Amino acid sequence: MPATPTRRQRLRAELLDEARSAARRLLAEHGVDGVTMVAVAKEVGIAGPGMYRYFDGRPGLLVAVYDDTMDELAAYLDAVVARQPDDDPVARLHAATHALFVWCRGHRNEFDFLLGAYAQPAAGTGTGTEPGRPHFVHRLGAVFLPAFAALWRAGVPFPADVAPGLAAELDAYRAVLLRDAPGVADDVPVGVVHTVVGFWRQVYGLLCMVAYDQLDHAFGTFDALFDDMMRGFLASLGLEPSPGVRLVEA
Repeated sequence: MPATPTRRQRLRAELLDEARSAARRLLAEHGVDGVTMVAVAKEVGIAGPGMYRYFDGRPGLLVAVYDDTMDELAAYLDAVVARQPDDDPVARLHAATHALFVWCRGHRNEFDFLLGAYAQPAAGTGTGTEPGRPHFVHRLGAVFLPAFAALWRAGVPFPADVAPGLAAELDAYRAVLLRDAPGVADDVPVGVVHTVVGFWRQVYGLLCMVAYDQLDHAFGTFDALFDDMMRGFLASLGLEPSPGVRLVEA
C-alpha cells in the first residue's frame, strides 16, 4: 500500500495547487507579463523567495501554467467532441473547431501565451516531440486527427499526391500526431495529414485575427467569417455541415 502523505507533504501539495491556480488567474487577467514569482507569492500569502521551493524560477512557473492552460483547453475540446454523435465525424470536426474558436475568443491572453512569443520557452521544448511534453499544435492534432481519420475511412477523398520533400516532413509530423492520438491506426496516409495542416493554416489565421483585434472593426464577433471558413473547408472535401452538430454557445 502507498505510504500516507505526511502533514508537511499535504500542506506542500495544497500550496502548490494554490500557486498554480493563482498563476492561471494572473495569466487570464494580466497576460503572461503578470505571471511572476512575486505576484503568485503575494496571491498565496508567502514571501517571494519561498516560491523557489515549488518552482524552478519563473521559467518553471511558466511551464506549469502552460501545462495547466493546455490541459484546460484540451479537456474543454474533448468534452465538446464527446457530445457529438459517435458516427458523425463531420459534426465532431465542426464542433471541435467552433469550440476552439469560442475558447480563444474568450481567452485572448491564454491564446497569446500558448501560441505567442512565450509558447516555445513555456512548453519547455522547441519541437514538442519529447515524450510527455507535446506542443500546443500537436496536442490539438490529437483532438482533430481522429475526425479526419474517420472521414478518410468513410471514403472522403484526400490528396494522394504530395511533393516528395513535403511528404517526408508530413510523415514525421504524422508520427507525432499518432503518438499523441491513441486509438488512431498508423495507416493514416500523409494526404490526410496534409489536409490537417492546410486546415490548421486557415483556423490559425482566423484565431490570430480574433485574438489580436485584427479587422474587428469590420467583422465584430467573427461568427459569420468562421461559418464561411468552416463551410468552405467542408465543401473542399465534398461535405456539408452536419445537421446533428451540437455547437457550444459563443
